[in-house]
Amino acid sequence: MSRSRLSNNLEKKAIHNIILVIVGFLIIIGIAIFFGYKLLVGFSLLAEKSQGSDNTTANQQNNTYIAPPTLNTAATATNSAQIAISGYAQKNQTINLYLNDDMVDTTSVDSNGKFSFPSVTLKQGQNSITAKTDINNKESGPSNTLSITYSKSAPGLSIDKPQDGQTISKNDSPTFNIEGKTDIGNQVTVNGFWAIVDDQGNYNYLYTLQNGDNDIKVVATDQAGNQTTKEIHIHVQ
Repeated sequence: MSRSRLSNNLEKKAIHNIILVIVGFLIIIGIAIFFGYKLLVGFSLLAEKSQGSDNTTANQQNNTYIAPPTLNTAATATNSAQIAISGYAQKNQTINLYLNDDMVDTTSVDSNGKFSFPSVTLKQGQNSITAKTDINNKESGPSNTLSITYSKSAPGLSIDKPQDGQTISKNDSPTFNIEGKTDIGNQVTVNGFWAIVDDQGNYNYLYTLQNGDNDIKVVATDQAGNQTTKEIHIHVQ
């Protein structure tokens, strides 16, 4: 009888302990779910905020960036004080033109994305030309740079051989070398034909002698288009 009562008591304790364990597990699971959900929501909000901040920064950068224009290529040297400059950019924008870092003119981009400055006044010597896009008084970075030399100076030229008025015997040779010097980088013609010019500006041309008087015209032309002309007369007998 006492043993049966003892067995019942042990069984009740076992059931009670099982119930306590189950309740404990349920409480632990509930706590994990509750706080885990909060942590997940907090992490999600943090990630969303970070992404939003990145997007805002990117949008701010896009809003502050102004694309510079592009200038079309032009002659690197000229003997004209006025030159036309053209280029392209985003349509309906304002373009500021700079000459040697000084703003000299402003124009608008047309609906085709093109702009032009038909008459830019150059300064004697080297000229550096750039352009910038202007939006609400905020400028872009500079465009590509055009380097243009403006010169009105006549190129140097000498005829060293033969001498003006010299008499030459055709029996010596049917040809004669015309020789002289000009500035480095110039081109030389003798009676309209190209002479050979070395990197020091020395030129020569093999001239075919004609009986009697020979008129020889030498022209030196620099990169800006300036010319110097000299003539000599030799007699062949």
